[in-house]
Amino acid sequence: MPAIESMADDTDRLIAAALQVNGRASWGEIARALDMPERTVARRGQRLLDRGMVRVSTYVDPARVLHARAVLVRITTEPQELWHVARALARRADASSVSILEGSSDIAGMLLPRDDASIRALLFTEFPELDGIASINVTTVLKFFRSGHDWRAGVLTDEQVAMLDESLGLEGDPGDSLTEEEEALIALLLKDGRMPVAQLARELGINVTTTRRRMDSLTRRGLMHPRTEVVPSLFGLGLEALVWLRVPMDRLEQVGSALASAPEVKFIAATTGTSQLLLNVLVQDADAFYRFLTGPTVARHEGLEVVESLVVITPVLRGSLIVDEAPASLAHDAPTGAIRL
Repeated sequence: MPAIESMADDTDRLIAAALQVNGRASWGEIARALDMPERTVARRGQRLLDRGMVRVSTYVDPARVLHARAVLVRITTEPQELWHVARALARRADASSVSILEGSSDIAGMLLPRDDASIRALLFTEFPELDGIASINVTTVLKFFRSGHDWRAGVLTDEQVAMLDESLGLEGDPGDSLTEEEEALIALLLKDGRMPVAQLARELGINVTTTRRRMDSLTRRGLMHPRTEVVPSLFGLGLEALVWLRVPMDRLEQVGSALASAPEVKFIAATTGTSQLLLNVLVQDADAFYRFLTGPTVARHEGLEVVESLVVITPVLRGSLIVDEAPASLAHDAPTGAIRL
């Protein structure tokens, strides 16, 4: 059976890119921005959602909303327990991403534990109780230069983006105190970022006008944004990799900001540990990855050193998008709602 993404065409890619800009845009708004018939956009867009090629949820600021300290984990497993450990991580409520890496039975991921006590429980209780873990390395995210939710494939024109991006021109409001109603709203949108306002209002037991006002307030305060995850191969991006970089501390801010603007970089953060930057890179193939590492994007920065670069053999979790490419013999252990590609 051919891979789902191999059956996608330019129309699918444009619709997916539009959802990246604004995951809550109506099919009519997307149709107008792309100059396509609304019926075509609705049919193709819903098919992308139903097949798991695109998933819309919500991005929330982990520090301000979740009061979490983002941590990066690198786990080496016993070979026979690789998928068991990866799936256990992907099921965690505080998991943001999980990847299986090349080279050994290694897993990399980002978790958002709520407090220091949660981190201690993770390291001293929860991980030791998980069968198959040989070693664990944990580092803290000090700063997100690009957090991943705002990465776009770059297939739309500036005019099309402007027609869809409701955040353009908004001025951030530093207020970050959440009401119980706002927390409940965020929880619903984390499950389904395209849930209609009327349905959100019913679930919350409030009227539509109040619900829309709450959503606008959260967006204006920079606490919540639509988050759209697209299977990268839909855009012809067949290779994903993680790159650990060492950079002089007095140039960390400059280099991190510069790399964050590179189209190949989906995620970049400053971290503790032996390397100062971690990049998540999406490119077409191995040749393109080589050009990225040796070309001006990386090489022009004096003192920048690639400590390690590893291809992601398969993603397991990206935000709310669970991707499960385990062998069929392990299907019984798959997370609920997993998307088999």
